[in-house]
Amino acid sequence: MHYMNKDFYLLLDTCLCCAYAVNIWLEEFQGHENFKGVLLREAPPSDTLLQQRNEFHLRHAGQKTPHKALLDELRELYPYIDEAEEAMIRLFGIPQYSINASPNTFFLGKNINGNAAQDWMQKNIGDSQPLIFSHLGQIVKPWWIQVAGGYLFNVHSAVLPYARGINAIENVAASQEVVLFKQSAGLSIHLIDQGVDTGAIISALRVNEPFRFDSIWELKGYVYKMGYHAYVDVAKRFIFNDPLLPASIMSNPDLWGPNFKSKDFTEQQKRRAEEGYLAMQAKERLG
Repeated sequence: MHYMNKDFYLLLDTCLCCAYAVNIWLEEFQGHENFKGVLLREAPPSDTLLQQRNEFHLRHAGQKTPHKALLDELRELYPYIDEAEEAMIRLFGIPQYSINASPNTFFLGKNINGNAAQDWMQKNIGDSQPLIFSHLGQIVKPWWIQVAGGYLFNVHSAVLPYARGINAIENVAASQEVVLFKQSAGLSIHLIDQGVDTGAIISALRVNEPFRFDSIWELKGYVYKMGYHAYVDVAKRFIFNDPLLPASIMSNPDLWGPNFKSKDFTEQQKRRAEEGYLAMQAKERLG
């Protein structure tokens, strides 16, 4: 590829899960001249809501008990709180900083492919082609890849190419295919192409002893957090022009697992995932 612009952005959904990414990112890159900010998939909130988020995180930082009052307050501040995020609270505590804690936080609208997002990117980024590190629940249009000059990254909460799409590891758990589950339990960092989780893989890490958790949600929350740490490690290599850059390896299409879609992850499938994980765990413990 061409010479890389070392300016970089974090591109995220507005959710508690991604607030952990912001905390890890700020700890590593706050004040770095090439870190241009956090792009959020959210319509610009009121100043009051932004302040309430910041105050909540500072007030409850480190709190590991997701009791009802805490969760109710969180649901006033974020669009949703899911089971994996509740597990993250139990495992890691409430992060110190909110999703919008960075002084350079920019709101691109709920539709990341919409006119508002595209207009903002054209006006503020133009042809500069920064590196963009994303974690989104919406598939991006090809113009995003062009904006980043091909350096549009994603962190995926399963090992590619075995489990692709949304709620991938949960859907594998629901199937109770133990071999596939062990292959898939982990995370991947890859370049985004025009397919779904089919771009060149830069890093893949597998969870050792994936049945050591109390639930599928605890595993998922653990993978999210470890994924953000791995993301920083990969980002640093590209940003600081490490003498050894991670190689981008194209996966074999013959190995591609199914592309799981959000519309298929019903409440019934959720229960299957929870029960499937515990059933596989019980079999593994019996040896």
